[in-house]
Amino acid sequence: MPEEIIHSLGAVPVRLLGLSQTTENAHSKLPSWLCYYARRILEDGLKGEFNQVDGIVGMTTDDTKMHLYSAYTFYVKHGFSYLIQTPYVRDELSLNFFAEELERFAIKLSQYLSVEFDEEKLRNSVKVYNRFRRLCEELCDLRSDDAPKLSGVDWMKIMLGSTCMLKDDFNRMLEEKLEHVKDSEGIKDYMLRVHVSGTDHYDLEILSLIESLGAVIVSDDLCTATGYFAGFVSESKSPLRGLAERYLSCSSCILSSNPDSLSIEDRIAFIKKRIKKSRAKALIVLRDRGCEICGHQYPLIIEALRNFPVLILDVDIPISVEQYATRIEAFIESHAR
Repeated sequence: MPEEIIHSLGAVPVRLLGLSQTTENAHSKLPSWLCYYARRILEDGLKGEFNQVDGIVGMTTDDTKMHLYSAYTFYVKHGFSYLIQTPYVRDELSLNFFAEELERFAIKLSQYLSVEFDEEKLRNSVKVYNRFRRLCEELCDLRSDDAPKLSGVDWMKIMLGSTCMLKDDFNRMLEEKLEHVKDSEGIKDYMLRVHVSGTDHYDLEILSLIESLGAVIVSDDLCTATGYFAGFVSESKSPLRGLAERYLSCSSCILSSNPDSLSIEDRIAFIKKRIKKSRAKALIVLRDRGCEICGHQYPLIIEALRNFPVLILDVDIPISVEQYATRIEAFIESHAR
């Protein structure tokens, strides 16, 4: 979601993250086979947990997100709603269409907020977000040290914090955090360096369990963590064109592809790059049982990694870490350094 547009109009972009451990209300409004990420958001919306939100913006990135947007806007009434139409092919025609679609979204939101859409303000917002991405990349690099400076749990807490406040304020906090983390001794007492793969995972329980059993999470491709900030917006082009190019080329997720390749190839390359940079020695997959993307992707990802150690955990709510403990412990001990 191109948050820069919302930021440039003086509003605060917030990512909705459902916290409910059961979804009995959402089950009556959404198909039960949809991912728990979508079901939890609708559940919390129905319970009034998002009453402070003035508007909702979705994207046509996959069937689940479209089902969620349709049900959410029907049952949870916010003042503003917009579904951004997202192309699936990364060619010139699609990029032009997407840039125009982002402009339509910007104009509609500006009318709701009674402010004028200004490309110069958008250009400044792009700079703020690119600064955020550079700081995140710098912090993420510290996880690759022999003694990683940051645990996977702490990393996820920082990423989640970034989704609910202005990036101007968060950047200042992140700069202070960087100076503190750089001076730390790092994590030395671990048995295995792990890359965690998944989609919209943000529950800390499983990450904490993995690290409590002797692993350290040194990299990831989660949409809620590294996949959130990876990739910069060009500051030399029209801001709308730059946003279109960046958000259609987020290779941590299946979103779009070049005409002569598959989008899964981009994601495999992204995962391999992160694994190489972090020197992870094993992969743990957090596979949402209801996620069609997970179901289609991971056989291909595992095949591409071949002899690399992989553990797949099927995740659904309510999350019970006890059921995963034995498998994770055995996996870590089998591939420990």
